[in-house]
Amino acid sequence: MAAARKKPGPPKAPALLEWAMGGLGLLIVLAVLAVVLVEAIGPRDPAALEARLQSARPAAGRWLAEVEVRNTGDRTAAAVEVEGRLGSETAAATLDYVPAHGRETVVLAFDEDPRGAVQLSVPGWSEP
Repeated sequence: MAAARKKPGPPKAPALLEWAMGGLGLLIVLAVLAVVLVEAIGPRDPAALEARLQSARPAAGRWLAEVEVRNTGDRTAAAVEVEGRLGSETAAATLDYVPAHGRETVVLAFDEDPRGAVQLSVPGWSEP
């Protein structure tokens, strides 16, 4: 005699742990969406760039000054011009971009040791 088969009944109700994990997942998704919306809609400060001499080293009869450019603003700056003046000598370079709250490094070449005497500036950039 064949074993009696049970007829499938209604599915079991989800366990309490399933509901809790589903609720937690929903809260996380809503929190992420809220952060994205606040960042997208909220006020953003313009790029604020500053240049600082990191190091200087002699190379091939010249001095190479490693300059860090830091962006403390909320927007990315593109085509960033960096300029260094040492007496009557001027050295310049351009960075492709400096991200918001980020930093990039550029090297400027001088005939003399730039430590302590170089004047660094960021005269201009564009907003991408």
